[in-house]
Amino acid sequence: MDKVIDIEERIPSMRKKRRRRTNKKFLSILAIFVLALLAILYFQSSYSKVDRIQVVGAQLHDSEDYIRQSGLQEGDPIWGFNLEEVEKAVSGLDGVQKAEVSRKWLRDIEITVTEWKTVAYLYDGNQYELLLENGDLFKDGVKMEKEAPILNNFDDAAIREEMTDQLLQMDSDVYDAISEIIYEGTEEDPDRLQVYMNDGYEVRAVISSFADKMKYYPQVTAQLQGHEKGVIDMEVGTYFTPFSEMYGLKEEGDTVDEENE
Repeated sequence: MDKVIDIEERIPSMRKKRRRRTNKKFLSILAIFVLALLAILYFQSSYSKVDRIQVVGAQLHDSEDYIRQSGLQEGDPIWGFNLEEVEKAVSGLDGVQKAEVSRKWLRDIEITVTEWKTVAYLYDGNQYELLLENGDLFKDGVKMEKEAPILNNFDDAAIREEMTDQLLQMDSDVYDAISEIIYEGTEEDPDRLQVYMNDGYEVRAVISSFADKMKYYPQVTAQLQGHEKGVIDMEVGTYFTPFSEMYGLKEEGDTVDEENE
C-alpha cells in the first residue's frame, strides 16, 4: 500500500525550492545589471579608446601615410571599426600587396603591410621610379636605399614586364652584381641588352634568355681572373673581348685613343 504524504509535510520543501528559484533569478538579474554597468563604464572610459597605432613592414610609404589611409586615429573607439574595411583601405595604396589589421593588447592597433618587392630602379631621364615585382611603377618619394639594378630606355610596358620576369628568376648573387641595364632593342633585334656589372665587366645579352645565360656569369668571370676586363657577349654563345679591342683602349685604365675619336 502506497504511503500517503500529507500536504503539510510537502509545503516546507516546496517553499525552499521556490526560494532557491527566486534567488537564482535575482542573482541572474543582478549579474546582468552589473555586466551592463561595467560595459557602460568601459565604453565611456579611456580604456576603450585607441592608444597607439603601429605600422609594420612600411618601406615604400611612411608609417604616417598608412595610418592616414586607414582612417584610424588615436582616441577612436577600439571596437568602433571593421577590420576588413580598414585592410581594404590600406591595400589601396600604391605598391601594397596586402594589409592585415589587428587589435593588440587592450588599446593598440597594428597594421602589417606586405609591399611588392622592388626589382629595379627605372630612370626616365628626369627621375628614378621603382619597378615592382608585379610590373607596376612606383613614383612617389623614391628612396634609393635598396641595392638593385638601374634600368634605362625601358619605356615600353611589355618590355618592362619581360625584364621584370627575367630579374625575378635570377640567383641573388648574380642579381646583386648588376649595376645598370640599358635596353638597346631595334626592329631587327628587339631583345638586345647592354649590361654594366659592379665588378667592371660589360655584358651583351638578350632579354628572352637573360636569366638563363647570366647564371653562368660567375663561372665565366672566374676564368678571366688576372686578365684585362672587357665585354662578355652572351647573346648567342659566350664570347669575351677585352676593352682594349672593343673600345680601342691602349691599356687597362687608359682613356680612349685620341686617334679613334
